[in-house]
Amino acid sequence: MRIILPYIFFTVLFAVQSFAAPIVKLSTQHSYQRIGKLCDWYLDKDAKLTLNDVMQPSFQANFSAHEHEMRSYGITNAAVWVHATYVSKERTYLVVEFANIDSISLYYFENGQMKAIASGSHTPLKNKRFNIPGFSFELPSSNGQPKDFWIRVRSGNAVIIPLALATPEGLMESFKWLFVIELMYIGVVLALFFYNLFLFIHLRTLNYLYYLCYLLCFVGFVLIYVRGFHVFLGQTLSYFINMNGISFGAVTYMFAIMFCLSFLNGKKHTPRLRIFLLAFMGVLCLPIICNLAGYRPGAIKILEVCSFLLPISFIYMAIIALRQHYKPAGYFLGAWFVLLMSLMVFAAANTMWLPFLPFGHWTFHILPLASAVEMSLLSLALGSEYAEMKKQMIAAIKKEVTERTKELNESNHVKDKMLGIISHDLRAPLNNLSGLLDLVELKALSAGEIQDFSLTVRQNIKHITGTMNNMLNWSLSQMNRIETRPQKIILYPFILQIIETYWYATDQKNIHLKADIPEGIVVLADLNQLNLIIRNLLDNAIKFTPKGGMILVGCRPSAKTVELYVQDNGMGMGQEEVNKLLSETSFYSTDGTEEEKGTGLGLQLCKEFIMRNGGVLQIRTAPGAGAEFSFSIPRV
Repeated sequence: MRIILPYIFFTVLFAVQSFAAPIVKLSTQHSYQRIGKLCDWYLDKDAKLTLNDVMQPSFQANFSAHEHEMRSYGITNAAVWVHATYVSKERTYLVVEFANIDSISLYYFENGQMKAIASGSHTPLKNKRFNIPGFSFELPSSNGQPKDFWIRVRSGNAVIIPLALATPEGLMESFKWLFVIELMYIGVVLALFFYNLFLFIHLRTLNYLYYLCYLLCFVGFVLIYVRGFHVFLGQTLSYFINMNGISFGAVTYMFAIMFCLSFLNGKKHTPRLRIFLLAFMGVLCLPIICNLAGYRPGAIKILEVCSFLLPISFIYMAIIALRQHYKPAGYFLGAWFVLLMSLMVFAAANTMWLPFLPFGHWTFHILPLASAVEMSLLSLALGSEYAEMKKQMIAAIKKEVTERTKELNESNHVKDKMLGIISHDLRAPLNNLSGLLDLVELKALSAGEIQDFSLTVRQNIKHITGTMNNMLNWSLSQMNRIETRPQKIILYPFILQIIETYWYATDQKNIHLKADIPEGIVVLADLNQLNLIIRNLLDNAIKFTPKGGMILVGCRPSAKTVELYVQDNGMGMGQEEVNKLLSETSFYSTDGTEEEKGTGLGLQLCKEFIMRNGGVLQIRTAPGAGAEFSFSIPRV
């Protein structure tokens, strides 16, 4: 009896006072009401007060009202006391629409007795009135009279307290709409996930893999941890996620960094920031370590700092990429700008940095909404990148087709030239030989005429032999059947040996052929290819040098190379002719001083074999001033 009387006294006292305080009135028209503005609040910094302490009449002045429908105290070890008065003619439900609260105690009087109900994230799920994100308590009907209740809240997470009172009908109706934003969010996320999963399977690029991992982790962090959907995963998982959910946020940002560096090509666009972000992944390990060590407030504070630094870094990197004309970075920039703004608004509302913001239930939805917009923009960024990549692939294919077409045309040109060589340059000398043999067989020529014609026969045979050799070597080179095998060559005897084979050809045109090669010069080249180069250059020089002219084969040695040249004082040529001779794809030839014919094939072979031996053919000439053909090869 002595125990009951004080409670009756306080009940009567608060009943009297409640008529002067805001009262929550539930009815058929107002079956669900958020009551943050209608409650009195007190922050117990030492978390030592009991219900008896806060019910004392002298303590009531410490309670204060709040202008928003929700109250947030940030990360604190303090306890929060809430007092409210309600009027209802039927059962009433108190709903706390936030899942990550460690401990909630409800106190009220019924039939003169104080009732206490404990709940929170650490309470077994089976003890919850409804197994949904958040917490609910059943209050007795007040029979139309004001009735008081008190709540004590304490948590290792951020202390956010959204309160509502509802009748049974209002409670069921609220369940339909309470998570409508989250259900829409899940629909958007599933569409984005499967769309980008299909592209990843098709393209197999890391960008899509990192995006999918980031998408899953961020959605899991927002829905399962922040919005409390972990209650559907069973007692063990629900408790684990509530205690370690911040670690999922850290992992989410790790994938965000990998996606950013891969998508924006941080190694190319911002190498210094790339190093910073890679190092920052080590910082993201700290929240995980704090979680494992049981220090949740420290983990939350570190992740809050990361939540601002990382989006700012990503935005800066996207701006740099945009300035370097990487168009998909525009969507990336918009995505992280949206998320950064939502984080700033959420933080400002929760911590009351901007008191004019109407802190309420909408702040729970800002992260899912902003996240859906961000994920959509990132998906558009990937789509834009794919379109750019496809455009580049088409351009590359067109370029390759153009080059192949050009090569085919050049190949057809070469084929036509080869057929021309066979049909004209080889057939004419062979016809001449055939005619001479017919005349000999018919004994239509005298001994003197046969002697005269022997020179023509010799020249025809020499022309045919040279042309056939050049055609054979050129064909083999085009099929990559000729290997270049460099070896040491003593230049002086090598050149003299070649010159000795040209005494007859030079004697026919009274050309003076000499060599200017110092003894002891050793070069590194393929013996057969160098032989063919010198012979073809000498053949050209003899062809275009008039009777009584001079040809000089010489060299200009330097420390590492030797420049070999064949110089004549013949007809010379203009720049247009030089350009035709140096063309990679055409055979150019003109008649010599004695109407000597040519194919242009020998000079093409010279250019290719000179290149194989590490040199480049150069021509110094002018009309009427002779010509010098030169190239350099390595010196030993």
